[in-house]
Amino acid sequence: MVCLRTLVLTLLTCAVGSRAATIEQKTLVVLEQWKPRLEAEGLHCLAASPFVIAGDGTAQQLAAYRDQTILAAAKALWATYFDTRPAEPILILLFESEAPYKRLSKKWFDDGNVPHFGYYRQRDRVMVMNVATGTGTLVHELTHALIAPDFPHVPAWFNEGLASLYEQCTLSESSIRGLVNWRLPALQQAIRENKLRPLEELIADPDFYGPERSGLNYAEARYLMLYLQEHHMLVDYYRQFRDHATEDPTGIDTLRKIVAPKTVGQFETEWRAWVLRLGD
Repeated sequence: MVCLRTLVLTLLTCAVGSRAATIEQKTLVVLEQWKPRLEAEGLHCLAASPFVIAGDGTAQQLAAYRDQTILAAAKALWATYFDTRPAEPILILLFESEAPYKRLSKKWFDDGNVPHFGYYRQRDRVMVMNVATGTGTLVHELTHALIAPDFPHVPAWFNEGLASLYEQCTLSESSIRGLVNWRLPALQQAIRENKLRPLEELIADPDFYGPERSGLNYAEARYLMLYLQEHHMLVDYYRQFRDHATEDPTGIDTLRKIVAPKTVGQFETEWRAWVLRLGD
């Protein structure tokens, strides 16, 4: 006799194979495919299209992550920025402590050197999170996952700047707002010591993740996003940049248009002074 789970999975897979397959159907397929592994490790799991969400906390904790963080942030990001939604499901794995986070990252994905907070595997649309560190990184990585279908060729500086902006944020029904966070002191120190490179150099640099500059790059990009947010320019900048990325792949020309009649240099002088006043 064919077991019920196998029958369900077969029917769902056939549905997904049709041209009329929906993201909801695909999400259920991923849930059924992963459920045996998840349950074998004691994880609860659920589907909330386009997300399959699993975690080793209680069912109540998992539902709270779904409603208060994942769906709330996704709805706000879609309402604010992203017109194109995922065509394929995103698997989100949430661990309440470091040990299972590291163990199952290695067991399931062969990721042996994982970040402390969490990470997103864009090639297979999987987020793996150590939520013992808080949910800030969850929103950060969720931003990466949701910008991908809307702006496939987004450069790293903007991708990380926007995602980092929401490491510390407030959420409402249809809006998301970044707040000052732990990256500020290093940025202020670099400005005071005249060690921060110009914004134009940051934006033009293809090696955003270079180890010598990576931490400061994140801070500089994040607080540029925060400034644009606070001056009601960020949404317009994102949409113009996305829509004209073929002719402006780094986004510098779009920034020039957004800050005109100021030059980027004049804008940066004001931005640096504003950053130094934050936290006063």
